[in-house]
Order: sequence, then C-alpha cells, then structure tokens
Amino acid sequence: FKILVPNYNSKNGLPNQNQVYAETVLIDALDLQAEIFQFKQPKEAIRAFEISFYIENLVMNSLVYENSKIITQLRSRNRTEKCIAIYNDLYQKEGKIEYLENAFQLSEKTKSGILKSFRSNIKNASAAEKHYLYELQNLNNSILKEQQKGNSATLSELNRLIKKQNEIMLLLKKTESKNGNYIPETCNLKALFSKLEKDKAMMICYFMGFENQYYFTLQNNQIRLDRLNTTHVSIPKIVQFIDYFNSADAITNAISDYNTYSKQVYDILKLPKKSVYPSLIIVPDGILNFLPFEALITKESKTTNFAKMDFFLNDFNIGYTNSASFYLNSIPYSNAKKTVLGIFPIFEKTNFALTFSKNELQSIKKNFGGQYFENSNATFSNFKNNAANYAILHLSTHASSGDLETPASIKFYDQEILYSELYNLNINPDLVVLSACETGIGKLYKAEGAMSIARGFQFAGAKNLLFSLWKVNDFTTSVFMDDFYTNLKNKQSYVEANANAKRDFLKDPNIPNAKKSPYYWSAFVY
Repeated sequence: FKILVPNYNSKNGLPNQNQVYAETVLIDALDLQAEIFQFKQPKEAIRAFEISFYIENLVMNSLVYENSKIITQLRSRNRTEKCIAIYNDLYQKEGKIEYLENAFQLSEKTKSGILKSFRSNIKNASAAEKHYLYELQNLNNSILKEQQKGNSATLSELNRLIKKQNEIMLLLKKTESKNGNYIPETCNLKALFSKLEKDKAMMICYFMGFENQYYFTLQNNQIRLDRLNTTHVSIPKIVQFIDYFNSADAITNAISDYNTYSKQVYDILKLPKKSVYPSLIIVPDGILNFLPFEALITKESKTTNFAKMDFFLNDFNIGYTNSASFYLNSIPYSNAKKTVLGIFPIFEKTNFALTFSKNELQSIKKNFGGQYFENSNATFSNFKNNAANYAILHLSTHASSGDLETPASIKFYDQEILYSELYNLNINPDLVVLSACETGIGKLYKAEGAMSIARGFQFAGAKNLLFSLWKVNDFTTSVFMDDFYTNLKNKQSYVEANANAKRDFLKDPNIPNAKKSPYYWSAFVY
C-alpha cells in the first residue's frame, strides 16, 4: 500500500477510497488483505473487498471491448462469492437482515453487468457516442467475420480494421470522459418486492460460485439466502439432465432414468413447492442458463405417459430473467392492440426447408395483423427496415448456438447474421419470438450468461423474449406457437401464454405420447 497509494497512512490499515485509482495490482493487494482478515475480522474483510469493487468499477470504465469487460467481471465474481460467504456467516451470528440484502446486491451486480451498462449508457448517450458505439460494433463484427475465414483471412485487412477500431475507441473514450463514468446501480429491493406482489410471483436467484453455490428466495417482502448442498456429484447430474435434450429420442428411450435424474436435479436446486403465487421468476446462473426448469419432475412415478407426469410446469408459470434489475424494469404485458412483423424464410426446395413454418405463419396471421415476409422477401434488410414499427417480432428460421470459436448466428433468406450484429438495431418491441433452434444458447460466461441470439436482441432493446434452448422440431414448434398466439389473443400475459401453451400441448389428444416428451414442449422459455 505504501508503494502504490500516495499519502498512505499505515495506522489506518486500509487505504481510503478517495486515495485509490484504477490499478489491478492494488486490487490484488486489497483482495489478499481481505482474505487475511476474513476469519478474525470479517467486517474489515468486507471493507477491503468494497474498495476492490470500487477500483474494479474504475477499471471497467476504462474498457470498451466486450471481451475485456467479461474477463474483468470474472475476477469480480470470485470476490463476490467470498463476500456472500462472509455476509451469510454474519447473518447467522447477528440475525441482521441487511447482511442478506448486501449479499443479494453483490450477487445481482454479477448478473449480465455488461448488458445492463450498455442499456443504461445507450439511453443517456449523446449522438456522437452512439455513432462511435455503432462504428465500433460494426468494426468488431468485420474483424470476427475475417477471423472466421481461418487460414484464408487477410492479415493486412485485419490489421487495418484493428487500427481503425483503436482510433474510434480513443474518440469514444474522449467523448465519454465529458459525461462521467457508469457506476452499477443497486437494485431497489422495496420496489422489487412490490412488483413481485403485484405480479403474484416469487423469485429465486442462483449464484453458482467456484466452491459454493447459493440461492436467494424473494417472497412476501422477505429475502432468504441458502446454500445448495452441491458436491462434486451434483453438477455432473445437472449436466447429465441437460444432455437428455441433445436428441429427440434420449428421453423416450429411457423414460424411467429421465424420471430419476429429473427428480434428483429438482431436489438439488431446492425449488419451491406449489404455493399461492402462480408465477415463479428464475434468475439462473452458470450452466443453469441451459436448464429447462419446467421439465423437472417434482414426484417420481412409474408412468410412461408424459401427460400424467408431475412436471414442475404444473406448479408455476415460469419466467426467466438475466437479473432482478431487468425484471424490476421490465414492461409488463399490455392489452394494447398488437401487430406482428413476421420473418419466414421457409427455404423451400432446399436442404434447409422448414415445411411447417407455413402452418406457423397461417396460425399467427389468423390471430394478429401485421406484415409477414416469406421466402425470398424474408431478408435482413426487410427485417431491419420494418422492425421498429411492430409490437411483436416473430422470426421462424434456422439459427445456431455456434461453438467456442464460432459465434451464435441466425439465418435470413439472403444472409446469416451474427448475434453481435444485432446489437446496433436499436429497436423497442414488446416481444421478440425466436422460433428457431438454439436461440438462447451460445458460448457461456458465468458473469454474463450465454453469447446467444437472444442476447443480441436484448442489446438491441427487446423488452420480452421467447427463445429456444436446443434444436427444435419443425412440426411441434408450429403446434406450440399456434397455442401461444391464441393465448396472447385471449389477453393472457406472456408468462401465462407460454406456460398454458405447454400444458395445452401435453393435453392435446391429437399428439402421440412420444411427441409429448419434454424434448418437444420445453425448448421454448420466456
């Protein structure tokens, strides 16, 4: 501290917040000091960690690129895990509710912080800042696309794009310096409880740490913090459950095993029992972002009839959110007249043909007016030029989650668009429905979530989303979407329309039992 902090007074132990600056070695020193304190002086440990968080915010404000911010956030998560443990111990000893509230606020700040700051910044950004952000994103996408060419990539072109990107970054930082720095806001707990009561909902927020996993339960104006009893066995069980959704027959070929694993995961995640609250809002974390909670089994049985199984779907209308703040600021379903912009490339007479996409188109058309682009008219430019004029954007097409090297993407008739190319759309629809494969999954970062097509639309400004967690079936998707839009037409909220469409699917006598496997109905999450 003496080396790094001007005017440091060793009598105070820790430097003052007004003496510190954006320096990663200083963060390391403070984190180490906090770990020395944590067992005998837990409150001093918290104070040291708080100064670390403050410096980290200063560092974040000097960064522009998404990947750099993600790496910085990962450090923050490790510190947050330690703080939650300390707050939990203090609460057990002293019983003060503020310790739980502080732990929740820290957990909340680790949830999609980059997405939150982007949405907050874009609201207040000047025209010049918006222009530079737009240019930076375009250059970033051009670099990505050039890199995807592998050995045939042109190095001189990559160098030109990177040089241009650096120039724009400096101009952006210069402009931003006049507007002050972004500081993460705390979540207004009083307002959050009020919204949950109004929505007749309870909330469960997970924090999947490196050593410990926690969950917060918010209901009846109360907050609870508990630890999951996870062991080295539990996480593999969650992974094994998710693996059942890799193919259409994995569940139907082993219904009894699915029942067993599903109930085990339900127990591991300590999910709430059916209550007077009809809705449950889940803030997943880590690998839980890929888990279809509705498809969990609450009570094991010997039946092979999917319609008779005790799915978690039957206990709650389940909605998901990146963070409690997003839920708090979300615009609820309104009864205002809605029109739809439909994108249906269909890809007739090709290997990519989506035959039942036509049925989906007709069923939505009968419920909602709007503009529907089919086949060769379903281009990216037609979507981009019309998206701002409609309340619901519906895309029935092909998409991919990508892999560790290839970003997630979505197909229009004329071109394939990367998830990050959607960031600049600047749209404000009530609802975006992504009726395509794997639109909610992509490369996963614990602090930020999946780099998915759904994320691209969140950056663009979508208020509500319906997306898929795996490769969906063309026919069953068209049946589900028909029910979903009929429910919307009947003034059901988005979360109810989604849950009821799944329940209707299971009850439908025209659908054979094999097609009632959770693989077919639980892919789409709201």
